[in-house]
Amino acid sequence: MSVITKGKTFANGEQLTAGKLNRMLDAAVFSSAAVDNTKTTLSGGAITIAPNGITATEIAQSFLDTIYPIGSIYSNASNSANPATLLGFGTWVRVEGKVIVGYDSDDDDFDAVGSGNNTNSTTGSKTHTLTTTEIPPHYHTYTEAYNPNSYDNGSIAFTSLRTSNTGNGNIGENGDGTGNAAPHNNLQPYYVAHMWRRTA
Repeated sequence: MSVITKGKTFANGEQLTAGKLNRMLDAAVFSSAAVDNTKTTLSGGAITIAPNGITATEIAQSFLDTIYPIGSIYSNASNSANPATLLGFGTWVRVEGKVIVGYDSDDDDFDAVGSGNNTNSTTGSKTHTLTTTEIPPHYHTYTEAYNPNSYDNGSIAFTSLRTSNTGNGNIGENGDGTGNAAPHNNLQPYYVAHMWRRTA
């Protein structure tokens, strides 16, 4: 197999295959300063991997470093250790008590990465207490007592028993109040795991 040397011109559309790359490397000449003699060695002007120079752990860490770039989220459902210890690289901060939501530029609650950085500065809440404007429209049934043998103010006789209010107007009496304004649970179904975000 011939060696591809400096100055080689590749045809338009020609693939640069792994075999061609190897042939290019075969022709390369490196100085002694290019190696550290611990992981690589210099042999005939070419760099070779020293015996046990690159461990399986180093290869795995290099791979993981590629698939977990800065900004990545790492989660583990059993091990609470910092990923810097587990994976051997990076600086990580714990994500606590939060769920992950996909970015949406058209939604003011989800239009910025992070917590509270969005247009509405919202972060969500575990519980919520309804305000008056959030209560659905509704009616209360009430009972009005009367004496059929008496008159109201000496002039108007009660002739029937009104048992409910079905109109939208005001009524002259307040029924007994109910409820205590306790906050209600606002949580979605969830699964708890240890979660970390890579910052460096």
